[in-house]
Amino acid sequence: MFDIPEELVYAVLIIIILYLVKVIASPKEVVVAKPKPKPQYEKRDYTLEELKQYNGTDETKPIFIAIKGKIYDVTAKSSTYGPGGAYNTFSGNDATICLAKSSFEDADINKKWTEKSLEELPEEHKESLNGWINFFSERYILVGNVKQE
Repeated sequence: MFDIPEELVYAVLIIIILYLVKVIASPKEVVVAKPKPKPQYEKRDYTLEELKQYNGTDETKPIFIAIKGKIYDVTAKSSTYGPGGAYNTFSGNDATICLAKSSFEDADINKKWTEKSLEELPEEHKESLNGWINFFSERYILVGNVKQE
């Protein structure tokens, strides 16, 4: 059908092979992402009002969550606790009642509680809260305590 000289076919094949070898063998530019600087903070006690600024909306600040009077730094899991994360509702807040009740209701965030009110919770809620306290204690840095305003 076409009368292409055999030498031309070989020449084209050799050019293609050389090009592929060059592309495969040439070093690729590696882009290394610069790690974000770790947010700095002071280990101390915070009021609930102060805690609100540590909700993940400001990337220069860590993300804190309070549970039963203890404040934890959850910045390491910003994908979970930061903006758009599944548990972002709790960030910068006291999540004690939310975690006890497995609730994401706004009415349960920063809800006032006492040791007595926690003792009066149904057994399943007490177990849930204790499980969350153990979870946070094992995984996150304790920053301080919630202080009364």
